[in-house]
Amino acid sequence: MTDRLGGVSGISVEHTLRDFWATRPRRRADDRKIAGVAAAVGRRYAIDPVLVRVAFVMATLFSWAGVLLYLLGWLLLPVETDQAPGAGVFGRGRGSMSAVLTVVLVLLLVPATRAVFGGRPSGVLALVVALGALVLLHRSRATLGEVPGSPPPAATPPTATPSEGTPSEGTTTPALNTTTDDAERPAPPAWDPLGVAPFAWDLPEPSAPAPTTPPRGARSKVTPVTLGLALLAGGFAVTFWTAVSAAQVAALLLAVVGIGLVVGSLLQGGRGLILVAVPLALLIWVLQATPASGFRVGGSHWDPVTVAQVQPRYAVTLGNGRLDLTGLRLTKGETVRTSVSVGVGQTHVILPPNVDAQVSCQTQVGGVDCLGRTGYGHPSRAAVTDNAPGGPAGGKIILDVRSGVGQVHVERGS
Repeated sequence: MTDRLGGVSGISVEHTLRDFWATRPRRRADDRKIAGVAAAVGRRYAIDPVLVRVAFVMATLFSWAGVLLYLLGWLLLPVETDQAPGAGVFGRGRGSMSAVLTVVLVLLLVPATRAVFGGRPSGVLALVVALGALVLLHRSRATLGEVPGSPPPAATPPTATPSEGTPSEGTTTPALNTTTDDAERPAPPAWDPLGVAPFAWDLPEPSAPAPTTPPRGARSKVTPVTLGLALLAGGFAVTFWTAVSAAQVAALLLAVVGIGLVVGSLLQGGRGLILVAVPLALLIWVLQATPASGFRVGGSHWDPVTVAQVQPRYAVTLGNGRLDLTGLRLTKGETVRTSVSVGVGQTHVILPPNVDAQVSCQTQVGGVDCLGRTGYGHPSRAAVTDNAPGGPAGGKIILDVRSGVGQVHVERGS
């Protein structure tokens, strides 16, 4: 019995994949923002293409999965006039994509794939979720949108039926007697096509009635209902979950809004939720680099001179952070640990010139310069272990510097 169910499941998955490839979305040259991938998916499954674009942006914010999927869609989803993906590049049919563009897209796939599978686990998770959502979308809405390859319904010409006054086959129609008066008689107006009231033909044409504006449909309730549920969920989380952080509350709100977007795409409503989802995603991104102890806005400058004054953590949510440790004096064998966290802004740390340092720098968007070791990317990371000039010194500083959006710069003072 188990083998039979496994065989049926395998056939179902294989059939779904074959049907998806045979009826995959087609891109249009006149309906695109970049390459028309999101618009093609929206037309294929009868959903709002704006929702698809938001999904690509969300997947790109948290990982490179959005970029990888968009590049694959650019390569594998043909334009309506193409005979196959990559047609024309290798001389196999008519295609609109040039060989140069195809090579560039393939080369861009290499760093995108490496970023997804070689970075954080969230990249692979986002890719799996996106592919699973696409499979479920095809299985539930494969026949609702524009199905490529389906012939349009043929127009049936009206067939004339013999009636009184209509000559049938094999009969002759006598010629009508026309006179000069009939030839010079004016044609009847549009309101009297049969010509039964020639005495009133000189009257002006009646004016057409003014077009009436159709009543507007009922406004979709998806947006207010979703926002209400999101606020309710956030309120319950803050009230009954004492250990909840600001980032977790924002993530919960985004999850409820995301469900509302999916429901709205099926009910042709809820587009206003996009204006809420994008800021929430950016807020989560910033709060992930912010400590749970507080939300601090504005530039901060710290300059401890003793070990007792060094805090275990320095943080700024929005603004620049500067930690000056040049006045710190460490004795032999003494170790100090601290960290600096900035949500959005520049981070600058100055170390004493005569201590050993073990420094880790990271930023989600921006660049790092960690004691001369630089890095740029998404995210940017650098780790350095640097002894004081002249060999290992008596004291040591272990430093962790993190930023959400901005530059990180760590150097030694003079």
